[in-house]
Parts: sequence; C-alpha cells; structure tokens
Amino acid sequence: MKSLAMFGVAALVASSASAAFTGFSVDRAITAEGNTQYKIYANWNQSNAVMLNAFNFTQLSGALNARHQDAGEDPDGNPLASWSAGVNLLGTAARNNDSWVTVSGSGTSGGHDTALDPSFVYPPGSTDRSYIPHNAGWYEASPGTPNVVQAGGAQGGYRMMLLQIVRSGSGDDPIATFGFTVGWKVANTTTALFGGTGQVITIGVPAPGAIALLGLAGLAARRRRG
Repeated sequence: MKSLAMFGVAALVASSASAAFTGFSVDRAITAEGNTQYKIYANWNQSNAVMLNAFNFTQLSGALNARHQDAGEDPDGNPLASWSAGVNLLGTAARNNDSWVTVSGSGTSGGHDTALDPSFVYPPGSTDRSYIPHNAGWYEASPGTPNVVQAGGAQGGYRMMLLQIVRSGSGDDPIATFGFTVGWKVANTTTALFGGTGQVITIGVPAPGAIALLGLAGLAARRRRG
C-alpha cells in the first residue's frame, strides 16, 4: 500500500509539471457601442500555468489601428491614450471599447496589476504610451498573487487574455499581424518557461475584393489540377 501511495504522489507531481503552452487564439466581437473588439489569449493544456509576462512585441504587417478610451487627459484636455489597463477607471463600457495589455485577463487596476516595461514608450524618451513599440513588454506587478490561467474558449483547455485591441466602428477592418513571447511557470515552481516565439497573431477581416480574389485563385488552382 505504501508503494502504491508513493506511486500516486509521483504521478501527481509529474502531472503538475506537464502543463504546456499550446499557442494563441483570437476572439472577435462587435461591442454594444459598435466598435470592433479583439481579445488575444495565450492557451495552455492544464490549469496550473501561471502568467508572468509578455515581451518582445513585434509588429509584422499592417497597423493595429487601436482605439483608446482612458480616464486621463493630456495637458490640452484631450483623452490620454495608453495601453496601461490601470489608467482606465471609467467602468465596464469604457474598458470594452479601450485597447490595453494585461497578464491577468483584467482591464482594471484592481487585483493582479499589470505594469508596462520602461521601454513601452514611443518615441524613446517620451511619455507616449499609446503605441506598442518594437520589443515592448508588460509584466506581473504583484507576483505575490499568482495569475493562474482559467478554463475557457472554444478551443478547450485553459487560457489567459493578454491583449485587447479595439478598432473604431465595425466597417473597415484591415488585416494586421504581430507576435510576442509569453513568460509563464507551473504553479508552485520557480522555473520560468517561455512560449509563442515566432508565432503569428492575426486580426482583421479581408476586404470583399480580397476574398473574391482568393476564391478565384482557388478556382484556378482546382482547374489546373483537373
């Protein structure tokens, strides 16, 4: 019986260390205010993954065209645009129509806070945080409270939202691609693990003309094979 019990403990330990990052996913929706909202998630195959940071953001093609709706104002009284979720204190509707980064899935300043890297300004040396510069990152500002991934998503498994991009209106929605690296760990361990490097995240919907051209290209290819 003792040996069986020890076997059970060993199996539990092996299971707890086997969580794996499985890639990114994107949810697209139109908000009640008529804007286009993208939520970008990192995904794992077990629930014991803890988010640490996201870094090495790289814009690959297109433009994010991100909409900001923050509580602050600049010296001229204009809305202050920032990717910091903590500055948006205007309530749920404002957060749903604002663009921000997170390592906890939260768009508020409460709970498990998210901080922006010092390099998260553009141009360098300024205080402008409305643009995500090359190699920028964001991280867990209160590591004493782990950001454990939660179940959810059509793909199954477990996930954490890391980025929300909102575009004004629901019409023009050009394609943009980007990527970044995720830093995480298994709960109750101290070893940092990494995923997502080299993976491409895509937002946007092809214009009708582009879809038609893709259809014609596919039809031509089928005819050639025939």
